[in-house]
Amino acid sequence: MPPELKAFFRYWSLTFAVLFFYVFAFVVAGLDIWEQVMDMVRKRRSQLLPRGPALDSNPLKGKTVAETLGMGPGQRPDEKRQWVLDLATEVATKLGLTVHVVVLEDSMKHPLVHFHDGKQLRTYRVDKTWVAEARAGNAQRTQQVRDLLERYLASDFLGRHEQRPKKTTELAREAASKPAPARPVSPAVPPGESPAPES
Repeated sequence: MPPELKAFFRYWSLTFAVLFFYVFAFVVAGLDIWEQVMDMVRKRRSQLLPRGPALDSNPLKGKTVAETLGMGPGQRPDEKRQWVLDLATEVATKLGLTVHVVVLEDSMKHPLVHFHDGKQLRTYRVDKTWVAEARAGNAQRTQQVRDLLERYLASDFLGRHEQRPKKTTELAREAASKPAPARPVSPAVPPGESPAPES
């Protein structure tokens, strides 16, 4: 070490040590004050929070999946879901089932009807166009929706599997409802002969 630095540190080393201890003491005191302030804030917040029942850390403990399904507090179904809920409840009552019925919607706005009896949960999707037509007064559509729900419930909850509707897709249903395109009629040509050219 150069002699100038040696002389500098010999005279100022004690000052640096004292300054270091002061800075360290200020940091420790600052952390202690911060901890006290945070303690006061926590106590103040706990005093301001309304006293109520203690929140259950696991409100679903001891429940089956079917028992956890339901409308939240304050949720009311809109008119379409209420119509489907009333129809589904009517069908379940007609079959003598003791089930809880909840109607929600998927991302495409099709009603999803959930039935559960505490042991099993069944979900059925109802076509939104069928519901719209039935609500508009189409009695045939209303009967179709009622019939399908009744057949699915009888199959899944009562074990009447012969009543279950056949599985189809939306494309198959659309194709079945549209008439087949007409083919142009061409004159019959006997085998082995070429058709006569048109003039």
